[in-house]
Amino acid sequence: MIPLRGLVQSVKGWLGKPIAAPDSDPSLFFGQLFALPNPDPILRAMGRAEQVYNSIMVDPHVVGEIRSIRGSFRSHEYRVKPGQEGDTKSEAAAQLCAEWMRSAPPNAVSDWLEVMWQMSACIFTGYRPHEVTWGLVDGKLLPTEVVDRPGRRIVFDAYGAPLLISREHLMGAPVEPYQFVISRHMPTSTNPYGVALFSSCFWPWTFKTGGWRFFMKFCERHGLPWPLARYPQGSSKEDIDRLEEAVAGMMEAGYVVAQEGSSLELLTPTSGGSTLPQERLIVLANREMSKALTSQAMIGEQLEVGSKAAADTAKERQGEVHDSDRDIGAAGMGQIFRWITLFNFGDGVAPPTLEFYKHQVAGKERAEVYRIVADLGARPSRTAMLEELNIPAAEEDDDALQPRQQRTAPASAAGDEPTAADFANLVGFEFAKAAGMTEDEALQLASDSADAAIEEAMIGPIYRMLEQFEKDGKSLDDFRDALADMVGELDDEALREVLERALAYSMLRGAATKAA
Repeated sequence: MIPLRGLVQSVKGWLGKPIAAPDSDPSLFFGQLFALPNPDPILRAMGRAEQVYNSIMVDPHVVGEIRSIRGSFRSHEYRVKPGQEGDTKSEAAAQLCAEWMRSAPPNAVSDWLEVMWQMSACIFTGYRPHEVTWGLVDGKLLPTEVVDRPGRRIVFDAYGAPLLISREHLMGAPVEPYQFVISRHMPTSTNPYGVALFSSCFWPWTFKTGGWRFFMKFCERHGLPWPLARYPQGSSKEDIDRLEEAVAGMMEAGYVVAQEGSSLELLTPTSGGSTLPQERLIVLANREMSKALTSQAMIGEQLEVGSKAAADTAKERQGEVHDSDRDIGAAGMGQIFRWITLFNFGDGVAPPTLEFYKHQVAGKERAEVYRIVADLGARPSRTAMLEELNIPAAEEDDDALQPRQQRTAPASAAGDEPTAADFANLVGFEFAKAAGMTEDEALQLASDSADAAIEEAMIGPIYRMLEQFEKDGKSLDDFRDALADMVGELDDEALREVLERALAYSMLRGAATKAA
């Protein structure tokens, strides 16, 4: 048993000191003094990862997948959000970062979306460095240029810190943290270089390239029919040689002259199946690379039309993958925002973040989300909703659509029961009339709609509660107590009326279900 005093001393020794760090790893005794080798299998096996990756990227099938991923990325817009709402300095930092991005492009050849795409494109090569240069702009210390650099210029030490390869430092030299933004895909402490999707494409791409080679040889050899010449038995060697020369010249001249008695046939090779083995190999390689790049087993495997449910699932999954890729670009810009905030506002100020969003077509589902959030008391932004749904706000009151509950209903005497006209106004009486209905038809439709809404909103929940109590074997008194909690205290007559309407409602629902 460890004495208490010895335990306290041991805990003090452990505080702030990791015990499984690279400096205690015997396999990295010398490696921690230099750059950590990239564990990527392509680089380790060939030493030419960049050249191999560039070759893979120009493959027609691969570049088509990349263009699709890039198109999804650039279909979104972005905005800068304060790190802490209500904090003056945090909001000022967000405004400074937003104005900095609006004031000038990041470099001479790219816009900001392209830079963020380059950061997100680290999924293909594992990591992607961007160099940041700084300068004074209107008294503020801001980046003057953000430029992507080749991956071969950056290596990492055993702790994951970047080292710059230069003529003076061929093994790499440490750099200041604010000089480079390193975007990485699925990095770990033992692999700070990240995971490159192109590595998963290497062998399919290699066999596909080899397949094309033999496919071309097959076409060159067997694409044209073979001429088969027959000479009469007993022909002299001179006659046979003249016939051979004539057949050889036939490929260019298009005709042949031979002595009487000779014959000529054209043989066309056929394959054993509907497709050649080389073609099947190329199709298989394309499917494997699609799965690696798009994470879609359905797109990569399924060659026939599938069900709509499977297509919707694949679309949802693809959207989640694209969202995670965009997060890498947002994180890279967030790193620059943290430096801007630190240099200009000091420590302790929440830096802004970058958020991607996409304009949605105005529809019921998205509008319903905002309504539910508002009903829960979360106070969503009306401006953000209109911006996201791409609906312009009305500039004048006369041009604004009013909510249904704000429309003016026909005057009713105080204490009177609501009339059909009152209900009609709530469900859109003027729209019903505009559709060509008479006033009586519109009033009847409005009244039926109101009754249906009341039954669904009030009687329906009571019926479902009554049905559940019956299943649970509870008494009528238990139901009455629960009903009082839902709608308040009721007298016997009111309770009887509610129960009758609930039972009638259940009978109507059952009849409608059987009829359907």
